[in-house]
Amino acid sequence: MAVTLQATLLSAAAPRPVQLTLGGVPAGQRFEVVATTGDGVRRGVSGGVGVSTGVVVLLIDNRTPLNTPITYQALVGGVTYAAAPVTVDSAGVAVVQSLDGRDVVPVEIASLTEQRSAEPRSSTFEIAGRSDPAARLDVAGSFSYSWTFDTQGAATVALTEILRTGRPIVRRLNPGMRDLETVVIGLVRSWKDELITDGLDTWRRFSLTVREIADPQPSTALVVFVWDDFDAALSNRVWSSTDPAVRTFDEIFATWDEFDAANWAG
Repeated sequence: MAVTLQATLLSAAAPRPVQLTLGGVPAGQRFEVVATTGDGVRRGVSGGVGVSTGVVVLLIDNRTPLNTPITYQALVGGVTYAAAPVTVDSAGVAVVQSLDGRDVVPVEIASLTEQRSAEPRSSTFEIAGRSDPAARLDVAGSFSYSWTFDTQGAATVALTEILRTGRPIVRRLNPGMRDLETVVIGLVRSWKDELITDGLDTWRRFSLTVREIADPQPSTALVVFVWDDFDAALSNRVWSSTDPAVRTFDEIFATWDEFDAANWAG
């Protein structure tokens, strides 16, 4: 069976998540799935690195940039397989969300200066009898960002709830906002907010200090869908067939007990 990679926009959330279906990878073969945007930025997909067990691999990507074509590629056995590009549409220019993408809030970017700082992690140690110190060399730390967002009404409530969890957040932007990174995962170290007008409206400005981090669970595949997505994703499968070209549920599960025990609600 030939290796295939398909990217499909789901309707489980807004912005819409991307479902990736990787099929035909022989059992025991390593695979890696990455996403690339038009500006050349390349990033991994959660759960996108692994060793095939011979069944179809389903992945969800809900940390994409907004309003720009995204090309997904799978590297299998030294060969790259690409899906047709997809674009995650958004009415706004930015969203802030929880790491799993279950909670998403649209925000306005209040400042494009985006102050950031980083610190070297190398150290020096004074040694008696020597004028120069011994050195311990290390890579520099990740950026600490100053982010400023404006929200109003329900968006303010939603952003406050996300921040109060104390968990990592994801900022997603349209490309072309100066040189700002379109997707950043960060841990909020502090924040403050205030009403920014003298009128009767409820616009608030949030000022966040955020330390950039890598995906804390890069090997964990995300799951998010509604039942219409489930129906669409499995509509081309049948219960059984002797034709090897026909897709069946046996490609996903070895036994019906596994099918019945699956947590379809994610």
